[in-house]
Amino acid sequence: MVSPNEFGSSISNTAYITFDMFTGIILSMDPYSLTEEQIEQMATGMADTIPLIIYAHRQITRENSPIENVVLDLSNNTSGAVDTAVFVIAWYLGEADLAYQDQNTGLLSALTYRADVNLDREFDERDVLTGKNLYCLISPVSFSCGNLVPASFKSSQKVTLIGRKSGGGSCNVKFASTVWGSFFNMSGEKNLSILKNGSMYDIDQGIDPDYYLSKLSHFYDRQKLTEIINNMD
Repeated sequence: MVSPNEFGSSISNTAYITFDMFTGIILSMDPYSLTEEQIEQMATGMADTIPLIIYAHRQITRENSPIENVVLDLSNNTSGAVDTAVFVIAWYLGEADLAYQDQNTGLLSALTYRADVNLDREFDERDVLTGKNLYCLISPVSFSCGNLVPASFKSSQKVTLIGRKSGGGSCNVKFASTVWGSFFNMSGEKNLSILKNGSMYDIDQGIDPDYYLSKLSHFYDRQKLTEIINNMD
C-alpha cells in the first residue's frame, strides 16, 4: 500500500497523494543513483514531490495491487516548482504540455515533456497510471502550479476534478529585492496557459470541478471521499 502518512495513504481501493506545494528534488542528486530506501525516506520523511511520486507509483502499480482509483489532493496547494508540476502531469497523462506567453514580447512557446517515473531509463506506458481511475481534488486555495495541474487535467478529459473551483493564477513568480535589502515577490512576465488543438487558453480565472463538494468536511474525510468516488457513474 501507499505509505500511510500525511502525504500518501490508501483506503480500500483508493490511493491519495497530497501536495501542499510542488517541491523540487535536490539538483545535485541523481535520481537514478537513489536506492529503494532513499526513495522511501525522501518520500515519507522529507515530503519531496518527485520521490513521493516514484514511491507511490511503485506501490500503486505493484503486482496484485488493490488500487483502482488514484486521487491527487491539491486542495491546499499554493504553487511551487513548475518542473515538478510538469512531472506530476506527465505521470497522470503520459505527456505534459506546457505553454506560456511572454507578456513583454508576445512570444508564444509550447513544450511537451515525458517523465521516467519508474526509473528504467525508458519512456513508455509503465511510467503512467494505465488502467486506473484518476481524480484530482481542488479548492479555491489551489493556486498557480496548483491551478496549472488541474487545468491540464481538465483539458485532457482523462481526469475527474473534485471539489470547488481552483483559485487561479498563471504567471511565474519573480523574486526581487530593494537596495536596502527588503525581499519581495511579484508576478513574472511568463503567463502559463494550456495548449489545446493548437490554441492557448488562459487559466488565470481558475478551473471548475467536474464534481462539486458541497461540504467542506468531505475534503478531509478520506472515508467519505472514497465512498463518493466509488459511487460515481
